[in-house]
Amino acid sequence: MPAVQHSTRLRTRALVQNLDILPDVTAKSDSTAKRRPGRRIRGLDADQRADQRRDLLLETALELFARDGYAGTSIEALCQAAYVGNKAFYEHFSTKEACYLELLQRNTHTIVGTVEAALADLPDDEATGTRLLASALTHAVTDDPRIAAVTFGQAAGISPTIERQRRANRRQSATLVSALWRHYGTDGPHEHLAIAVVGGLFDLVSDALDRSSYAPTAADIDELIAQLTDFALVVRAGMRHNHNR
Repeated sequence: MPAVQHSTRLRTRALVQNLDILPDVTAKSDSTAKRRPGRRIRGLDADQRADQRRDLLLETALELFARDGYAGTSIEALCQAAYVGNKAFYEHFSTKEACYLELLQRNTHTIVGTVEAALADLPDDEATGTRLLASALTHAVTDDPRIAAVTFGQAAGISPTIERQRRANRRQSATLVSALWRHYGTDGPHEHLAIAVVGGLFDLVSDALDRSSYAPTAADIDELIAQLTDFALVVRAGMRHNHNR
């Protein structure tokens, strides 16, 4: 059995054992559903177990989407790998697209949170601070190859709904670029430039991941950080030149 499959099954079995449930004994965790105490198993009530089951499905989806691709992963295969019945899937997600969308947002939240943490502790030198954020972004994406593959390798072209969410995520990321610029003394309405910069940064990330088959080496990662830093600083130099004309 390949190492990734063996690793996936070990993680999934550990989560299932922690749930201590039969595959098709499920409970809704929809925020609109009525919360009910039920009986507790291993200290968890029915809603807590349902939340764990949702996490299990998302973790399994991350593994399978990364390994087999979105199109190559069926709901049946996902449920089989997660050791749950199809009923459990549909109690949490209406479609495979809905599952992917939530996984995309979970990955995006992780990446944005990592960059925000770096943004909160910037040095005085802008070039150093820019490289710090470029490093934070690069490692947030590449430290877990599954996140890289699912977030950057597959999101484009799945559906109009996913594409709209990707655009919204870019606008959110642009606020981080704007915050970096404000920290180093640039005010004014530059949202359009920040969105364009995010597009360029993400294209560089996608290109580096594609060239390395989503398994970048340490040298690939260092090169990507340098490329992101150079691109961001060139844009800043252009902004300053335009401002001083």
